[in-house]
Amino acid sequence: MNIETPLQLFADHFETIYQRWGMALNQCGFDNGVIYAGEQSLYFHDDHGAPFKTNPNLVQWLPQDSIPEHSCLVVRPGEKPALLFFRPIDFWHAPSQIPQNHGEHFNVELFEDSNDLFSRCKALLEKGSKTAYIGESHTPLLAKLQGCTENPTDLIHHLYFQRGSKTPYELATMACASSIGVNGHLAAAKAFHAGATEFEIHLSYLKATGHNEVSLPYSNIIAQNEHASLLHYQHQERARAENLNSLLIDAGGTFNGYASDITRTHVGDQCYSAEAGNEFEALITSMDAHQIQLTQAVRKDCHYLDLHRQMHKQLAEVLVAHDLVSCSAEEAFEQDLTVPFCPHGLGHLLGIQVHDVGGHQISLKGEQAPPPESYSTLRLTRPLETNMVITIEPGLYFIPSLLKPLRQDKAPLNWSKIEALIPFGGIRIEDNVCVTDAEPRNLTREAFARADNG
Repeated sequence: MNIETPLQLFADHFETIYQRWGMALNQCGFDNGVIYAGEQSLYFHDDHGAPFKTNPNLVQWLPQDSIPEHSCLVVRPGEKPALLFFRPIDFWHAPSQIPQNHGEHFNVELFEDSNDLFSRCKALLEKGSKTAYIGESHTPLLAKLQGCTENPTDLIHHLYFQRGSKTPYELATMACASSIGVNGHLAAAKAFHAGATEFEIHLSYLKATGHNEVSLPYSNIIAQNEHASLLHYQHQERARAENLNSLLIDAGGTFNGYASDITRTHVGDQCYSAEAGNEFEALITSMDAHQIQLTQAVRKDCHYLDLHRQMHKQLAEVLVAHDLVSCSAEEAFEQDLTVPFCPHGLGHLLGIQVHDVGGHQISLKGEQAPPPESYSTLRLTRPLETNMVITIEPGLYFIPSLLKPLRQDKAPLNWSKIEALIPFGGIRIEDNVCVTDAEPRNLTREAFARADNG
């Protein structure tokens, strides 16, 4: 897979991050900062653990997917940051790749022994200076840096609020992650229509993206039939289903530490009922149009909560158009009949982390705008700003546990039609959208268009 590396944009990105950190440290009363990559944690009473994930605050500084445990970056305004890179040489593991071509940006020092690295970090900090430490608690490095301030809230507020606006390098990197994810989705759809199991679809996705389990931005959701009604379905069935009614796949790609987050829904070729299959396919078409309308409404200074309300109003129209409710769209919205059909939020910020930080934060000082009680699952409540990347992911699900109270309350729903659609699980369509000063940029549909033309 030939994904172009946007490294020509990295120099400007580095300067932006360097300036952000310098300003934040100054305004919060610190002389310097230390970003710790973290360390491997082991399972209970075991000598193995979960795959190591680098502190995302450090990933933002380097154009690569991960930095090994115990590494750290020392940020001192007015000086080159010092990257202390942990690279033990032994016969158990392959050594980590040394960062390339960063001499103009960092002073890179290599260490085979973590204690030597920690001592060097302490030596780089002037005695009596005020140091902010960003990373895990109770670490050997933190113990070494006595007197520093651990994860100062005001500094984190500054950094996380600014992380919402992406640099041109970050946007280009996320476009690469989108292309990787789209390659996986195309392979997954092909495997599904060939009769593959959930697990076989997952393997097709990994092969097409060049990812393994560790490099995925999040665990793939590959849900056939009723499984598509489980929002974070976590299993991958090895056995073939009796009928292949539907596939909902929520899966992304990673490039240089940045993620894509893409969902598509497909109707199967071996549905339990041809009539129900045709209805479900028509619903997918309507939901796709519904999703596109929402993405086109993304604008600078638009409030995400308004988009979320628009999602429910439009969903009410879909329910009426497909005779799933026996009342008007306005009545369905006012009575919250759409909520059991889509119990999650419209989306979230996206970047280094799939659910990126700062979604409820509305100022550098950390003021929060919690979601309203009526939409308590909403992950993003701040006004949209230029170069934010957000997900737009409306859904329509047939979840028995949420539908049961509506039946008991004798809600105006077409139960015979709903029961016919329960075996399909549900529909979600998710794109990654960049806010601009004019028309929004849809990174996901751009990537699908490139794949179609390539």
